[in-house]
Amino acid sequence: MTDSEKWAVWSLGVVALTTAAYFTFVALRGEGPKAISVFALLALVAVPKAGHRSWRSLDERERGIAHKALETSWRAGWLMAIALSLVIWRAKGWDMAFTVPMWRLQLTLWWLGVLMLAVRSVATLVLYRRGSNG
Repeated sequence: MTDSEKWAVWSLGVVALTTAAYFTFVALRGEGPKAISVFALLALVAVPKAGHRSWRSLDERERGIAHKALETSWRAGWLMAIALSLVIWRAKGWDMAFTVPMWRLQLTLWWLGVLMLAVRSVATLVLYRRGSNG
């Protein structure tokens, strides 16, 4: 298993932990601005990189896989942002679509980041398992 695959598995674990912690917090304390603090757990994604003293360069295959996975995560993020905008516009109308509390906007952006991290990790694992050349 390459370092990239290990990072992807670790990242999926952090996403699962963050998601579980968020829904537990909301179940116990209720929804609100304080629930956003749970997303600080996403900082754990950086832990495997902190242990590396010297960063080795990726070969062509690994670089190609990393690029495809990142591109896939950005596509998923854009699709979610567009879909969410259309749903809000349809539900509230264009003039009222932007009258949401700031903490809800922040919460949406955090979930967007979680989605993009999960998609990137899954794409990395799938591309390595397929033997993709990037």
